[in-house]
Amino acid sequence: MTRQNQIIFQISATLLISFLMLVGCAVHATQDAAAPTPGARYTISQSELPKIKDQAVHGNVSAINKLVDYYMLYLGDEDQGVLWLERLGDTGDVEARKNVLTFYQRHPSPENTKHLEGLKSRWGM
Repeated sequence: MTRQNQIIFQISATLLISFLMLVGCAVHATQDAAAPTPGARYTISQSELPKIKDQAVHGNVSAINKLVDYYMLYLGDEDQGVLWLERLGDTGDVEARKNVLTFYQRHPSPENTKHLEGLKSRWGM
C-alpha cells in the first residue's frame, strides 16, 4: 500500500467512525425524546375508569389506591384525590389518614376545620 493510499484509508476510517458516532447519538436522542412522562404510569383509561370507581366504592383497596394516584399524581385534582384518600383512610389505612389530616390542616378554612374534626371523630382520633 502506498503512502497516499494509507492516508486515504485513515481519512476514510476516521470519517466512517465519526458518521457511526453521529448516527448512534441521533438514535439515542430519539429514544430519550420518546420517553414517557413520570405521571403516565398513573393514568387510567376513560373506558376503565367507571369499573375502577365501582370497585373503589365497594371498598376495593387496590382500586382506591389507583384512584388516589390517578387524581393526585396524574390529573393534579386535589379535591378528588383527597376524597379517595379519605375513603382509603376509612379502610383503616393509617398513612392515608395521616395524609388526609395533614392536608386539611395545611388548608385551613371553617369548612375544612369542621370536616377535620368530623374525620378525627370518625377515625377515633
